[in-house]
Amino acid sequence: MASCLPRFRRWVLLWSACTLTLLALGGADAFAYTFTPLDGPGASATNAYGINALGQIVGAYVGTDGLVHGFVREPEGTFTTIDAPGAFATSATDINEQGQIVGFYFDGSSVHGYLAVP
Repeated sequence: MASCLPRFRRWVLLWSACTLTLLALGGADAFAYTFTPLDGPGASATNAYGINALGQIVGAYVGTDGLVHGFVREPEGTFTTIDAPGAFATSATDINEQGQIVGFYFDGSSVHGYLAVP
Protein backbone atom coordinates (compact mmCIF):
# COMPACT_ATOMS: atom_id res chain seq x y z
CA MET A 1 0.00 0.00 0.00
CA ALA A 2 2.83 2.40 0.86
CA SER A 3 4.29 1.98 -2.63
CA CYS A 4 1.04 3.24 -4.19
CA LEU A 5 1.12 6.52 -2.27
CA PRO A 6 4.03 8.09 -4.22
CA ARG A 7 2.30 7.12 -7.49
CA PHE A 8 -0.94 8.69 -6.29
CA ARG A 9 0.86 11.90 -5.34
CA ARG A 10 2.48 12.04 -8.79
CA TRP A 11 -0.93 11.54 -10.39
CA VAL A 12 -2.46 14.36 -8.30
CA LEU A 13 0.45 16.68 -9.18
CA LEU A 14 0.16 15.79 -12.88
CA TRP A 15 -3.61 16.35 -12.85
CA SER A 16 -3.16 19.70 -11.08
CA ALA A 17 -0.49 20.80 -13.52
CA CYS A 18 -2.68 19.87 -16.51
CA THR A 19 -5.67 21.71 -15.05
CA LEU A 20 -3.63 24.84 -14.38
CA THR A 21 -2.16 24.68 -17.89
CA LEU A 22 -5.62 24.43 -19.46
CA LEU A 23 -6.82 27.39 -17.41
CA ALA A 24 -3.76 29.42 -18.40
CA LEU A 25 -4.33 28.63 -22.08
CA GLY A 26 -7.90 29.90 -22.00
CA GLY A 27 -9.61 26.61 -21.26
CA ALA A 28 -11.46 28.22 -18.36
CA ASP A 29 -14.62 28.43 -20.48
CA ALA A 30 -14.84 24.63 -20.34
CA PHE A 31 -15.39 24.96 -16.59
CA ALA A 32 -17.93 27.80 -16.70
CA TYR A 33 -21.47 26.94 -15.62
CA THR A 34 -24.65 28.89 -14.99
CA PHE A 35 -25.96 28.30 -11.47
CA THR A 36 -29.66 28.45 -10.59
CA PRO A 37 -30.65 28.39 -6.90
CA LEU A 38 -33.19 25.65 -6.11
CA ASP A 39 -34.03 26.56 -2.52
CA GLY A 40 -37.32 25.36 -1.12
CA PRO A 41 -39.74 27.78 0.55
CA GLY A 42 -37.96 29.10 3.64
CA ALA A 43 -35.37 26.32 3.36
CA SER A 44 -32.29 26.35 5.56
CA ALA A 45 -30.66 23.68 3.37
CA THR A 46 -31.51 22.21 -0.04
CA ASN A 47 -30.05 19.22 -1.92
CA ALA A 48 -30.81 18.36 -5.55
CA TYR A 49 -30.45 14.66 -6.37
CA GLY A 50 -31.88 14.02 -9.83
CA ILE A 51 -32.96 15.61 -13.10
CA ASN A 52 -34.74 14.16 -16.12
CA ALA A 53 -34.58 15.05 -19.81
CA LEU A 54 -37.55 17.42 -19.37
CA GLY A 55 -35.61 19.50 -16.83
CA GLN A 56 -37.62 18.43 -13.77
CA ILE A 57 -35.37 18.37 -10.70
CA VAL A 58 -35.92 16.39 -7.49
CA GLY A 59 -34.29 16.58 -4.09
CA ALA A 60 -34.89 17.46 -0.46
CA TYR A 61 -34.86 20.55 1.73
CA VAL A 62 -35.07 21.42 5.41
CA GLY A 63 -38.19 23.53 5.89
CA THR A 64 -39.02 26.22 8.42
CA ASP A 65 -40.62 23.45 10.51
CA GLY A 66 -37.22 21.76 10.84
CA LEU A 67 -38.38 18.69 8.90
CA VAL A 68 -36.91 17.30 5.70
CA HIS A 69 -39.26 17.50 2.71
CA GLY A 70 -38.84 16.08 -0.77
CA PHE A 71 -39.45 18.30 -3.78
CA VAL A 72 -39.86 18.43 -7.52
CA ARG A 73 -39.03 21.65 -9.36
CA GLU A 74 -40.44 22.18 -12.83
CA PRO A 75 -38.29 23.80 -15.55
CA GLU A 76 -40.26 27.08 -15.34
CA GLY A 77 -39.63 27.25 -11.57
CA THR A 78 -42.78 25.76 -9.99
CA PHE A 79 -41.72 24.10 -6.74
CA THR A 80 -43.83 21.27 -5.29
CA THR A 81 -43.20 19.74 -1.87
CA ILE A 82 -43.39 15.94 -1.53
CA ASP A 83 -44.13 14.45 1.89
CA ALA A 84 -44.75 10.73 2.31
CA PRO A 85 -47.77 10.03 4.55
CA GLY A 86 -46.71 9.80 8.21
CA ALA A 87 -43.08 10.66 7.45
CA PHE A 88 -40.76 12.82 9.53
CA ALA A 89 -38.35 13.11 6.59
CA THR A 90 -38.89 12.57 2.87
CA SER A 91 -36.29 12.72 0.11
CA ALA A 92 -36.88 12.49 -3.64
CA THR A 93 -33.79 11.00 -5.29
CA ASP A 94 -34.66 10.48 -8.96
CA ILE A 95 -37.31 11.21 -11.59
CA ASN A 96 -37.99 9.70 -15.01
CA GLU A 97 -39.50 11.30 -18.12
CA GLN A 98 -43.02 10.20 -17.07
CA GLY A 99 -42.63 12.19 -13.84
CA GLN A 100 -42.44 9.08 -11.65
CA ILE A 101 -40.34 9.85 -8.58
CA VAL A 102 -38.41 7.46 -6.36
CA GLY A 103 -36.87 8.20 -3.01
CA PHE A 104 -36.97 7.34 0.65
CA TYR A 105 -38.67 8.47 3.84
CA PHE A 106 -38.32 8.00 7.59
CA ASP A 107 -41.48 7.40 9.64
CA GLY A 108 -39.92 7.33 13.11
CA SER A 109 -39.23 3.62 13.18
CA SER A 110 -37.63 2.75 9.86
CA VAL A 111 -36.47 4.08 6.48
CA HIS A 112 -38.67 3.10 3.52
CA GLY A 113 -38.29 3.46 -0.23
CA TYR A 114 -41.15 4.85 -2.28
CA LEU A 115 -42.43 5.40 -5.81
CA ALA A 116 -44.64 8.45 -6.38
CA VAL A 117 -46.67 8.42 -9.60
CA PRO A 118 -48.38 11.60 -10.90
